Amino acid sequence: MMRLLCVLLLAGCMRARPELPILNYHSVGDAADDYTVPLAAFEEQLDWLASHGFHTVSLHELAESRQRRAPLPDKAIILTFDDGKADALAIVLPALRRRGMRATFFVITSLVGRAGYVAWDGVRTLADAGMEIGSHTATHPRLPDLSDARVQYELVESRLTLQAELHRPVEALAYPYNSVRARIEKAASAAGYRVAVAGVEHGSADLLSLRRVPVNGMTRMEQFTAELAVFQR
Repeated sequence: MMRLLCVLLLAGCMRARPELPILNYHSVGDAADDYTVPLAAFEEQLDWLASHGFHTVSLHELAESRQRRAPLPDKAIILTFDDGKADALAIVLPALRRRGMRATFFVITSLVGRAGYVAWDGVRTLADAGMEIGSHTATHPRLPDLSDARVQYELVESRLTLQAELHRPVEALAYPYNSVRARIEKAASAAGYRVAVAGVEHGSADLLSLRRVPVNGMTRMEQFTAELAVFQR
């Protein structure tokens, strides 16, 4: 009985996370706070990933891998950046390109072009550079607190706006505040999203609620490497 319980617990843990690490950033800059990683620390993290053989892939590639049952590259990892802040273009993109890396940028469509946020030309520059662009909703509300009609608006409006501006399909979503419930997942699927990311609390291995790990200015290098250690075995 004890052996069976251990097996069941292990299976549950395996289901709780996707088959590759997904990291959740917001901004990179001079500060070190809950949303900003200092540039030096960010570059140290990227260099560590490169030196340890990690290969950046997109959420689209993860979805395709599951659908076609095709393997991802060894030590695949997904880097995600929420909100669409101006540093995505000015700081993050150059750091990624110097290392031949890619990432997924989730945009709040109502804030595009506002002070501190990337403009539409910048969003297109990210996409043209090979970065994946996804929705972070229209206005960044906590979706479980909204009515079904408002959830639908936030998900559909943002996706349609992104597709109109980028002239390409948008299939990835990041839930604001990493908060999701079953009805929100259903709404995301109905709105045309193929893959979506949540946080460590609500995330899982499911394509519409993928668990991702936050990285911020308080993340020490030993914490960063420890989170990835399980994927190096």
